[in-house]
Amino acid sequence: MGNIFAPKTTRTQKVLGYFFMLLLALMMVAVFSDTLVNDVLYEPLSFFAASLSVLLLFALFWGLRQKNSWLRVNLDNQPRSPIKVILSVTIGIPILLHFSIAKGLPVLLHSFVADKAVVIATIDDKRFGYYSRTCDGGLYLQGYRFWGNDYICGISKQDWDSYQSGDKLALYGENSLFGFTYQKYTLLTDELLQQIIAQSAALRAQAITSNKGMNLEQARKFIADSDPAPDSNSDSKRLPQ
Repeated sequence: MGNIFAPKTTRTQKVLGYFFMLLLALMMVAVFSDTLVNDVLYEPLSFFAASLSVLLLFALFWGLRQKNSWLRVNLDNQPRSPIKVILSVTIGIPILLHFSIAKGLPVLLHSFVADKAVVIATIDDKRFGYYSRTCDGGLYLQGYRFWGNDYICGISKQDWDSYQSGDKLALYGENSLFGFTYQKYTLLTDELLQQIIAQSAALRAQAITSNKGMNLEQARKFIADSDPAPDSNSDSKRLPQ
């Protein structure tokens, strides 16, 4: 594409350049975020990203067929093999669009509207081995089906060894319509469940006896601000960022 700030750069080239810079920024947000995007959003956004990838690749290959197009001129002036460039673009564009649109965009919106919350999650499986380049102590969670958006990291080695498929975790963090960002966790024991039930009862009583009832966000804060009850098997842990 060349330098979009060059004097002879056309408006179309500048628009495309800024568009891909935005996508790269959103992809970085997706890669370095611990937020899990809700499946109800992730799935349609994935299909939209795939459809947009097909349209962009079709437009690129159509432009390459035109001998005097700026795409063809840039390709001919590349020091690398044209086949390698075309192959890189064919693979890179779908990956870029998928992570930037399906995850990066929801994560960005989530950061503006998220509020404190407690989410009860069920362990689906453990990731292969405890140690990993990108995720030590990884656990797959039920309710999240898509690659790169179905697991959490940072579980302690002792807990990771003891947890089994079907165990339930209380995840403390920030929740919104777009997803959930986890910050600490604890195993959902009978004692903790009883405490959550008691908090819910106290919440209902407070709403009934007060002059003004609590809204949903106030209710979430009421429960999220309460510290989990300690249990003999696992203390509440903070996940590394």
